[in-house]
Amino acid sequence: MERNQSTAKSWSIRQIYMPSVLCLLLGIGAWYLAHSLSQTTSDIRLMERPGEHASAETVTPDQLKQMADKQAAPLMARLQKSPDDPLLLAEIGKIYYQTSQFPMAAKYYEDSVRVKPDAGVLVKLGGAYHFDRDYDKAIDAWNRALRLDPNNPDALFNIGLVEWQVQGNRKEAIDAWQKLLKTNPNHPKRAQVEELLAHAKQHPEAPVAGNK
Repeated sequence: MERNQSTAKSWSIRQIYMPSVLCLLLGIGAWYLAHSLSQTTSDIRLMERPGEHASAETVTPDQLKQMADKQAAPLMARLQKSPDDPLLLAEIGKIYYQTSQFPMAAKYYEDSVRVKPDAGVLVKLGGAYHFDRDYDKAIDAWNRALRLDPNNPDALFNIGLVEWQVQGNRKEAIDAWQKLLKTNPNHPKRAQVEELLAHAKQHPEAPVAGNK
């Protein structure tokens, strides 16, 4: 009798807790799926802003400017002796770019490519203009990079993103991404580009998303 009562009690407990455990597992599964979809969606947004994954500690624009000026000071001293050194100018531009001082970054990148045109620097220049919301200049800089390096994957990728999601030029975006896939078949973002391309082809109205 006692055994039967114990068994009944055990079964009663299972009846109470099993639905709760099942709900918990379903909840975890739903969270994981939603999180995965969220990650996929974020992957096809515009270019990642410099410092986007930095510490959650709030840093003011003035503090970022001070940090950039401090980092750039030794290079500025060298620049006085070699004002037309394209590598030095590009390094200073990089410091301001990484601290979100985009107008200053653009200035030094422009000075660098004026002395010695370079596709990689022009891609960064386009990024500086893009994050400063000067989209026409951004696309112009990336097209200048393509004149030096016609198959530059970063320039093609960025042109497609901005043409479609900001400017609303669906055809130009499709052309850029198709060329990217054709000329860079092993590009690390191939799956992402294919997904973007499919979206652009399926939606006549470009999703003008603005900018982050």
